[in-house]
Amino acid sequence: MDFKIIPYEGAGKIRFGMSEKEVEAALGIKPEKFKKFEDDEFETDHYKWCQVFYKQPGVCEAIEFFLPATVTFQGTTLLGKPYEKVKEIIEKYDNSLEYDETGFTSIKFGFGVYSPYAESEPSEPIEGVIVFEENYYNN
Repeated sequence: MDFKIIPYEGAGKIRFGMSEKEVEAALGIKPEKFKKFEDDEFETDHYKWCQVFYKQPGVCEAIEFFLPATVTFQGTTLLGKPYEKVKEIIEKYDNSLEYDETGFTSIKFGFGVYSPYAESEPSEPIEGVIVFEENYYNN
């Protein structure tokens, strides 16, 4: 399934602020539900290409994608591509990326990438992309 990142709105057919039922209807498949962390207020919806996270009053606040999803930003495919190449492209759009040993986050565009060995093995592929609503990391 293809998901184009729309900064601070969502990705593909999923929009922030949608209810669990609206996300399920948009994706056309029933998710598995689980609590990612013991103290989570809401269950996470697990689909074969993403996990959807919710906040009060039960609306989508973030989506974490993994293969077999196709996730793009400004025409660049993110998942499965070498971290160093994606980083180089995204730096052209956002010169204030926040880096750690496993990837980067673009607060400017509301997404981040995960590559377990980004720092030590930058040619390794990106395994995850999180797309989030405004102020997600300030909550």
